[in-house]
Amino acid sequence: MASTGLRIGVVGATGALGAELIQALAASSIRVSQIVPIASERSLGMTVEFQGVEYAVETDASSLHGLDFVFLCAPRSVSLEIARRSLHAEIPGVDLSGALAPTPEVPLQVAALGVPTEEAAFPFVATPTAPALALAQVLHPLADAAGLVRVVGTILDSVSVAGVRGIESLMSESLALFNQQQVPEPTVFSRPVAFDCGPATRRPGDCEEVPREQETVRDLARLLGSDVGYGITAVQVPTFLGLAASLLVETRESLGAHEARAVLAKAPGVELWPDGSEGPSLRATAGRTEVLVGRIREDPTSKRGLLVWLASDPATLAAANAIELVEARLGAR
Repeated sequence: MASTGLRIGVVGATGALGAELIQALAASSIRVSQIVPIASERSLGMTVEFQGVEYAVETDASSLHGLDFVFLCAPRSVSLEIARRSLHAEIPGVDLSGALAPTPEVPLQVAALGVPTEEAAFPFVATPTAPALALAQVLHPLADAAGLVRVVGTILDSVSVAGVRGIESLMSESLALFNQQQVPEPTVFSRPVAFDCGPATRRPGDCEEVPREQETVRDLARLLGSDVGYGITAVQVPTFLGLAASLLVETRESLGAHEARAVLAKAPGVELWPDGSEGPSLRATAGRTEVLVGRIREDPTSKRGLLVWLASDPATLAAANAIELVEARLGAR
């Protein structure tokens, strides 16, 4: 890698996640000599600003040549192909798309949970899917303190799960309803989303047949252990940003609400809201790199059950996690 700075590629640079990644990279301690923004032909002619310099968006995968590192923020099918090319060219990277998360040979990493020494030099690492990334940062410290038996939760997905296109879809549908016009045919989600809720069984645009709930459980099992019982339901809600979850956490050892709050108050990447408050809203997460946690209560139906509410900004959280992983890898922290 270059001593004066790294040439870093960002695949999916013009999407919501790619934009967050570039912003986080600019604010990081990573020394960058140049970024190479890569996107689909829809972004041909666009530029991306980084530290005061405008970079033309590349649409050809041959732009990988000469890179020192690459971040994958594009749709999964595209990211998987770029990952293969990067590995062939011996270019290390971080996959934020979820494409490599199911691959056992690729480490699944959350910076707040620590990176095992034996994984520090892996050519490619993956970050968990958005719900698992947020949940793991809350569940891991509780598991360390009292062990986990079972986690049952409902995930609330905003339309930002589909990036800029999801936000535009909700906006156009809402405007149509306000103006008493015909709601446009859904092109991003399987059904209209404005002023409605329903199961979020799959991430929009996925070609895989793996339900969103199942992939969340898969990632949690890799991060927290497969001996924990998981029951996850995902719901699509008509908000522009954020991800929230209501959890029932059953611990192996007794852990009251007061003790749980003390544990989470010290947990990296977690911000504990005041006891007795309403708890964080989706709007409160905008631009935050922490997982916001509140409304911790003891479950009256279980001796060792806790009720927990959490919320996060998925794109900001994922970008911050990826940058921290690279900072740790480079010894820049």
